[in-house]
Amino acid sequence: MLQRHNTPAGNNSVRIYARTFLLLLALLAFPFRDALRAEDEHEDSLPLSFTLRARGEAEWIDLRDSRLNPENVLGRYDNRYEGFLLGTIDYKGVDGYFSGEFRAGYEYLSGEMHEGASFDDNEATLEINQLYYRTAARNIEVLLGRKKVRWGVGYAYSPTDLVTRQKNPEDPADRLSKVRGADLVGVSRLSESSQLDVLYFPELNWDFEDDFVTMNRFGMRWYRFVDPFDLSLVGSVNDDGDWTAGVNTSFTVGTSLELHAEYAYTSYNPRNDFLNRLDPDHPLYAYPAGPDDGVHDILIGGQYTFENNLNLVVEYMYRGGGYESDQLDSYIEAAGLWMNSGALSTSEMAGIVNGADQDALNAAAPLRSNYLFAGIFHPEVIRSVSLDLYSYLGLEDGSGFIVVMPTYKQSDSIDIYLRLKQFWGDSDTEFGLVPDDFSCVAGISWFLGS
Repeated sequence: MLQRHNTPAGNNSVRIYARTFLLLLALLAFPFRDALRAEDEHEDSLPLSFTLRARGEAEWIDLRDSRLNPENVLGRYDNRYEGFLLGTIDYKGVDGYFSGEFRAGYEYLSGEMHEGASFDDNEATLEINQLYYRTAARNIEVLLGRKKVRWGVGYAYSPTDLVTRQKNPEDPADRLSKVRGADLVGVSRLSESSQLDVLYFPELNWDFEDDFVTMNRFGMRWYRFVDPFDLSLVGSVNDDGDWTAGVNTSFTVGTSLELHAEYAYTSYNPRNDFLNRLDPDHPLYAYPAGPDDGVHDILIGGQYTFENNLNLVVEYMYRGGGYESDQLDSYIEAAGLWMNSGALSTSEMAGIVNGADQDALNAAAPLRSNYLFAGIFHPEVIRSVSLDLYSYLGLEDGSGFIVVMPTYKQSDSIDIYLRLKQFWGDSDTEFGLVPDDFSCVAGISWFLGS
């Protein structure tokens, strides 16, 4: 990801954005300044509730000798063992509601690099995915803390999810619960058929090694239901002056068909671009920088539920930040030169691979522009067994991957599943560059109670 730095002009922008934000908060809250107590929305519910779930996985990966990872010079693992506890807690009190999601996990990785050198690594983590306080007075709602904010309507990817990027084509359901919410302060004004959200969601450095606030960001969403359409206008801006604006809509036809669409324009291209930094005299030291042009992102899709409960999802995505064919060829040639030169560290080489490596799978930095996602889900293909199957296809070069995941419901609290993922594509295609060829995950999910 391109690193950006504040400038004096950017600091002036911070003051302008902050004053605008405070003014909007005041305008939203002024008609309700005397309403100090939150409305009790759940009079009959208990003040404290929680859930706890355990999940464990073992993964085996068959790596291939891809052009950007010859003989596994990047040191990618081919065995992964992971277990974690996921807890949620909700508390009603202090004139509002507290809600949290916590993840405590352990992961062990191992593999073999070029020349037969083996390696392993392990890590224990404790993450706070969500922890926020919400209170409401009349039709004003105030939110403070860390929360997953869903503004988009897409299933596999949402270009208008400007606050929390929750969806990615590789794992739309976030089965490992690794998506973290954004740290924010927000005010919403609600009416019968519309809602206005104003957010301040800075990038914070919780390691406290440098400035605590590393980037100021502001966002706004206006939502309205115009029968039969749900319509949202969204926007965000940061103190570097980078901004995104977009619109999304969805509607249902009868009880089985849902259609949706999203559009977003971003004022800069987040892609790491080597092509505008090539120095013919010193090609090995040409480090990436993002292009100056803005990008358009489009998503059009829908889902249909058949009478036998089979659910079909299809989405087309246009990613304006992708390479053209000749640019991709130059990217591969230049990256291959750097990879084989020995002039860069492993972390720098991993950065060069960029979109062809793990980042491509979460749609953060696509190498091309046109993609098709298709998936089916059936809650019970045979007794106690559900099936989730989906595929992601690059339309320019025909490369892609497919995921097949049957799940056996052993009881009301235990699910046992198998997850198979296969990549395909020639050596000079987007997903043909991905070092992974095939992977198999065996996992168990155990609901421990509430």
